[in-house]
Amino acid sequence: MKMFKIDRNLKLKFIGFSFVGLIITLFSILLLFFFIQLLNINLYVGYCIAYILSIFLSLMLNNTYVFVNGKITVNKIILYFLIYLSSMLIGLIFLWPFTYFFSDINKFMSSLLSIPITFLWNFFFVNKLLCEKHCRVKERQ
Repeated sequence: MKMFKIDRNLKLKFIGFSFVGLIITLFSILLLFFFIQLLNINLYVGYCIAYILSIFLSLMLNNTYVFVNGKITVNKIILYFLIYLSSMLIGLIFLWPFTYFFSDINKFMSSLLSIPITFLWNFFFVNKLLCEKHCRVKERQ
């Protein structure tokens, strides 16, 4: 007997969201390299530009291919950015206990421990934002 059953549609959205996340991560790394290494833009300026462009591309891909929710409004853009900014703050909050309780691992590795938490946070709230009342996963043809 299964304890709880996860809806197939939710599983497909989770997988799609994960795939978009992988694409966005690679896109962000390329942008960082381009801005910081090739154009010699200030580290913080390059990081901010890459972060904003990556979040916007993430919204477009998730809205079009994962959550299939049509029109992107200004309100949706603002809420999407707020979700990701709140996620960044949550990641920062979790850095302290991770570096305190897991002091044997280096700081980079402890920063990776927050990824599952922020990923689930992002998925939950992006799913709520982009699915609103009705949402379907784009089926393969």
